[in-house]
Amino acid sequence: HPLSPSLSPPPQDQFDTIERHTQWGLDLVDKYVKFVKERTEIEQAYAKQLRNLVKKHIPKRNTREDPESKFCQYQAFLQVVKELNDFAGQREVVAENLMTRVCVELAKYTQELKQERKSNLQEGRRAQQQLENSFKQLENVSPRFNFPSIAPSSASPSVDPKP
Repeated sequence: HPLSPSLSPPPQDQFDTIERHTQWGLDLVDKYVKFVKERTEIEQAYAKQLRNLVKKHIPKRNTREDPESKFCQYQAFLQVVKELNDFAGQREVVAENLMTRVCVELAKYTQELKQERKSNLQEGRRAQQQLENSFKQLENVSPRFNFPSIAPSSASPSVDPKP
C-alpha cells in the first residue's frame, strides 16, 4: 500500500538551492579579493611611477647653489614635486592597507566560511539521507499497521429484539 497523503514525504528541500547560493556568495568574495589584489598592484605601480617622476625633477644640487631657486615660480614647482612625493607615499599606504586589511582578512574569513559551509552541507546531506531512510522504513512497515476502514455506525446501538 502506498503511504497515505498524511504520511507522504515532504516536498523537496531547498538544499540544492542553498548550496548553489552559498557557493555563489563564496565565488563573489573570491572575485572581490582578486579585484582588490589587482587594484593593490595598480596602486603600487602608480606609487612607484610617481616616485620615479619625483626623482627626475628634484634638483640634484643644493637649491641654495642653484640660481633659479630664487624665483617664486621655481619654489612653487619644487613644492608641487614634494607634494607629488607625498601623494606617492599615500598611494603606497593605500596599497599596503588594501593588502593587509582587505585581502588578507577576507581570505581568512573566506576560509572560515568555506569550512563552515562544508561542515553544514555534510550535516545537511546526512540529515537528508536519514530522512529518506526513515520514509523508506515507514513505507516498509506501514502495511503491517494499516487497519481496515471502519464504516460509520448508526447513532444508537442496535438492540437484538430477542431476549
